[in-house]
Amino acid sequence: MKGDSKKIKIVIYIDGSNLYFSIKKTFNSKIDIEKLCKKIVGNNELIKINYYIAPVEQFSNPKMYAEQQSFFEKLKRIEKLSIVFGRLEKRKKDGESYYVEKASDVNLALDLALDAQKGIYDEAYLISNDGDFSGAVSSAINFGKKVIYVAIGNKKSISHHLKKVASRTFYITKEFISDCKL
Repeated sequence: MKGDSKKIKIVIYIDGSNLYFSIKKTFNSKIDIEKLCKKIVGNNELIKINYYIAPVEQFSNPKMYAEQQSFFEKLKRIEKLSIVFGRLEKRKKDGESYYVEKASDVNLALDLALDAQKGIYDEAYLISNDGDFSGAVSSAINFGKKVIYVAIGNKKSISHHLKKVASRTFYITKEFISDCKL
């Protein structure tokens, strides 16, 4: 039948902190995650969106914690979006304390590869400039899936490794992001 073409099943994997800092650095703005995802998917079938992030501890930074909790509440209202939590680990160097995000990247990499193996998607969109995901991208492709690297930034900030292994690279431009800004 005419118009009965099969829609492509899409899953979007978002490295939350990487997306936030890439958008801030490149476009000096914040974006509406739901609008961004809908624009990426277009007329295809959105299966799910996984947003990977480490929650800020309430006692270590009450203001940032409150802002992040408010952001999480907005994310929870997005249909088909799941927040996948990593953790922040406190470290010290030269007497100064700082936090390192742990487990978020591993969770994303595993989900990308295992969802491909399970046949959950036809195409995955990876929103991150972290080249460490190149192994997971290659694994998903080996399972017969397409993985599109969503690149945000300039030649210095986007990942050479992801560009090399991904099925294709989709560049987020100022024009593309204009109606996704908050």
